[in-house]
Amino acid sequence: MEHLYIDESGTMTVSHNKTHPYFIISIIRAKNVDRLKRIYKRFVSSHREELKKADERKLMFEGSDFLELKGSCFTPKLKREFVDFFCRNEYFELFYIVAENSRIQAKFYENTARAFNYLVRLALEYYIQNNYISDEGIIIQLDERNEKTETKHFLENYLQTELGMRNVVKGNCKVKYFDSANNCIIQIADVFSNLYFSELKTKAYTKEIEYMKTDGYLKHIFEFPL
Repeated sequence: MEHLYIDESGTMTVSHNKTHPYFIISIIRAKNVDRLKRIYKRFVSSHREELKKADERKLMFEGSDFLELKGSCFTPKLKREFVDFFCRNEYFELFYIVAENSRIQAKFYENTARAFNYLVRLALEYYIQNNYISDEGIIIQLDERNEKTETKHFLENYLQTELGMRNVVKGNCKVKYFDSANNCIIQIADVFSNLYFSELKTKAYTKEIEYMKTDGYLKHIFEFPL
């Protein structure tokens, strides 16, 4: 089974595309879950004071207690250090889905949950058919706070129908929701999604993006509309 962790940056909107020009979904394909978790713990431990200083919106700490990593709170220096820290071992691969809001019709975002599920399905189908991801089955983990309660089970059923019933995936498609504070690899996906969102808006992280491509961490960027 493939273990995939998903988070997002930006907003699904066409009405404010100057301030929100892109919607980014990052997918972490974990090749070694346990070691990736250990790297996360070492990063938090070694950057604790820097993270706390950057946490002006009080999203990463509650008093002196660390809660979770939030890419939107990171300084440019922290983002660069994050890439350097995590991209030293071959424990994960990274994929991006980029929706360019100015090129998307408003009706596509009328139901954002449906739009999100469609983007994920479209990209996963591409990755599986082009041998980036195995077709033996997938387990997706993502943040429950971005999902309405009544739509939580829809993505799993949708993927099982679209990928499983059409034999794109041989095994099952499973979707699990977490409070991101309790899932460190979703937090890693959060930081990487914010990194690329910032790169598209500012071009400040081109060196880091190219480094991740060259060293085999960033495997593909799926753009929508096609």
